[in-house]
Amino acid sequence: MSISKSPSSTGLVDAANGRPVRRHTDTGAYYVKASGGAHFWGRVLDSIVFLAGYSVLAVITAVARNAMMNSGSLLAFNDGFWLTLYVVLWFLGLFVYGMIWGTAGSVGDAAVGMRSVRIKDGTTSGAWLGGWRAICWSFFPFFVVMVIAAAVSGGSGDTWDPKFAAVDRRSGLALGQQPVPDPKAVAAARAAEAERQDLPNLYGRSPDARP
Repeated sequence: MSISKSPSSTGLVDAANGRPVRRHTDTGAYYVKASGGAHFWGRVLDSIVFLAGYSVLAVITAVARNAMMNSGSLLAFNDGFWLTLYVVLWFLGLFVYGMIWGTAGSVGDAAVGMRSVRIKDGTTSGAWLGGWRAICWSFFPFFVVMVIAAAVSGGSGDTWDPKFAAVDRRSGLALGQQPVPDPKAVAAARAAEAERQDLPNLYGRSPDARP
């Protein structure tokens, strides 16, 4: 069986949810993308989890600064230092969360049953790249808009990174079910075959008629 080098539909659909089955371009292994809705809510949950964690760090930092003020430390009154610290904690927190996302998967991934993997071979990004990918969220203000657009359109790629896709870990394929032929593709093939067979009769002649 030949291996397609395109991540496009294979003519098969998932037996459980009916979504198109695709191939990883390098390995030829099948996968099913997560739905747009699952991708959206998974990323929303990731945002909530991160913001909650960052809020805890910010409160701890504020308490520490207040304690330093009470002790008369001059550093406590250096607004520039504390602003810089908050910014550093923001990006450090994103990087750590991204490391988890790139290895074990994020909280949002686990909640909706998806995983961000490379389209070419189905592997995760790993800790280092996962951290940097998470930091990129802060540099893409339109990220939320794109995720919403993906949810509305039914897409589920990893939005701004075309090398990755969010795969459905709860699909029939992921649970061991074999994919089935796409009914639409089968119907189109049958229609094309019927049209081909009817071609010799277009002018009222049988296939073996002589001029």
